Amino acid sequence: MLTSLLAALTLATAPVEAASPQKPAAPAAAAAASSAKADPDLELAKKAALEWLALLDSGRFEASFDEAALSFQKVQKKPDWAKGLSGARGQVGKFLSRAFLNDEIRTNLPNLPPGKYITVRFKTVFAKYATASESVTLVRDGKRGFRTIAYFLG
Repeated sequence: MLTSLLAALTLATAPVEAASPQKPAAPAAAAAASSAKADPDLELAKKAALEWLALLDSGRFEASFDEAALSFQKVQKKPDWAKGLSGARGQVGKFLSRAFLNDEIRTNLPNLPPGKYITVRFKTVFAKYATASESVTLVRDGKRGFRTIAYFLG
């Protein structure tokens, strides 16, 4: 149902793919993941993602555009964003609940400059779609703090 909506919900110029199931981490990878969890930016990004999602949950789609990363605002038009998101969210119905799944730090994403990108994933329940997942990718946007550059609803 929502596969066709992903294009309308992308805040970046290229898709940010969700992590696929992985094999158990090797010791070096596990150590890196452990040190990443100690990164205070993860909590800041999660807080920013939840605040931004609250705008979507309340139907404030134009405000969500205003609160997105400036790099996104340069490549997307506010009316197009609001229209696409309104249609997508209309199909899933009223927001009911959201639970944190995981987060991930990456330094390289397709068609974006190197940087620190944090993706925060949630299991979300909507009135018409009880098994949704949401993925919000954020980047530090100067003095504005962490701001959304991509949103996926699937």
